[in-house]
Amino acid sequence: MVAVERLVMLKTLSCPVRVVWVFRRTEWVALVRTDLTLSLAQIIEYHGARWKIEYSFREAKSECALADYHVRRWDAWHHHMALVMLATLFLAKQKIPGRTQWPMLSFNDVVTALAHLLPRRQLTAEDLAEIINKRHSLREQAKESHARRAAATLE
Repeated sequence: MVAVERLVMLKTLSCPVRVVWVFRRTEWVALVRTDLTLSLAQIIEYHGARWKIEYSFREAKSECALADYHVRRWDAWHHHMALVMLATLFLAKQKIPGRTQWPMLSFNDVVTALAHLLPRRQLTAEDLAEIINKRHSLREQAKESHARRAAATLE
């Protein structure tokens, strides 16, 4: 790996920063640190660890709906995040055994494998009708609740 470093002064921060350019595969990547005591190897190691963390969050966003919350209260958001983290932990644990055979195994690969390997429940026409009737009932209840709240605010 080829790396070049330079100490520069940033006007916006009014402090010196260390900029390290690392040639990775086909392009140069700039790593910027304000901690001047770190060695070149430590800077590269820290940024490598950070990349792994950011990649994990990207996978959680795409496969576990980390960014897909539509809630109004903080406790609902908290519950959503707890479930997302549990799903992320589950997928991470499922990845571990397969990493020896497939080093680039992703959450998407695990989700795809589970979708094909897990048995699916066969719906009958009666089951489907029951599901649709329940959804319609819940929609009707929500509509009535909204109308009651709207009427209460007008009074």
